[in-house]
Amino acid sequence: MYQPDFQYNDRIVRLLARIHAAREIILNTHVPPSWERRLQINNLFRLAYHATSLEENSLSIRQVTKLVNGQDIFGDETDKKQVLNFLELNQYLQEMENEEITEDTIFTLHRIAMKDMVPEDEIGKYRTAVAEGFMEPERVRYCIRDLLEWAYGEESEDLLPTLKAGIVLFELYRMHPFEKGSITIATIISSYMLSQNFKEAKKLFTIEEFFNQRKRDYFEKLDGRGNSKPDINEWLEYYLYGLALKVSRVENAVLNISRDYGTIGKYIQTGLKDRQLEAIRFAREMGRITNKEHQKLCDLSVSTSKRDLQDLVQKKILVQVGRTGRGTYYKLRFDHLDELI
Repeated sequence: MYQPDFQYNDRIVRLLARIHAAREIILNTHVPPSWERRLQINNLFRLAYHATSLEENSLSIRQVTKLVNGQDIFGDETDKKQVLNFLELNQYLQEMENEEITEDTIFTLHRIAMKDMVPEDEIGKYRTAVAEGFMEPERVRYCIRDLLEWAYGEESEDLLPTLKAGIVLFELYRMHPFEKGSITIATIISSYMLSQNFKEAKKLFTIEEFFNQRKRDYFEKLDGRGNSKPDINEWLEYYLYGLALKVSRVENAVLNISRDYGTIGKYIQTGLKDRQLEAIRFAREMGRITNKEHQKLCDLSVSTSKRDLQDLVQKKILVQVGRTGRGTYYKLRFDHLDELI
């Protein structure tokens, strides 16, 4: 039976405490549904980009965003297919909800991830060739079964899911079960296990972004430096630090959004005009509003529309972008949200 060879230390304990404190705040702070959806969509853009970039995908985040939005782009066909397969993979796991990962699940995930990218006889099958620096191919099947039995068995019941997800990523990477696509499978399974603990909050952050922005460190922690073997404690400290960084960022964002909506609520109770509320709703749904749009929306004169919008700027509900002229528009004053987009 598999047993992870790691030791709790002060750093791991502190990082776990930080992560789970942020988790509680994220799950229990009210964020208006429209803004929560916006955060989720923008996180999906980043997830698709960074997760595939770890597998050497050459598309830019702008190109990936267009693909996620259903637009075609000019780019390498294999790279485009990889992103589209990843989106299908992500959707498949979301629909699984709280089901356990099995060996058959892993084969299914690989078939989705590698569809139309590798020869048919390599899809959904463990590698048979030796991969330098990784586990011998004949051991892969048995080690994966042991790992899954441990992950869903009594031996790991008392282990925090956050820690378990990091261990599973470490071990799946070391096994390198497939000729191609092993990194994607390892990270997506780990992310799925994490989402079972973080629930809807997992749709607001991506640990893959942290890995991809520090790709050299990421692979050094998994491969080991020089002739030294990878150290699971060193890996877990790195993994938990990245996770703490990402969830803390989301924690700050949801607290700020909740606070700012409280500010809007206070002004609504103290006499905002109905047409100003319409301007706020329009800016929230469309991301911005112009003087002309406000005029048309509420059948106003130029001066009245301008006065309404400037009043919302003074009350720190809207922020004006541009000084004067046709290019001027207004958006909700959620500057902190821009950091997550």
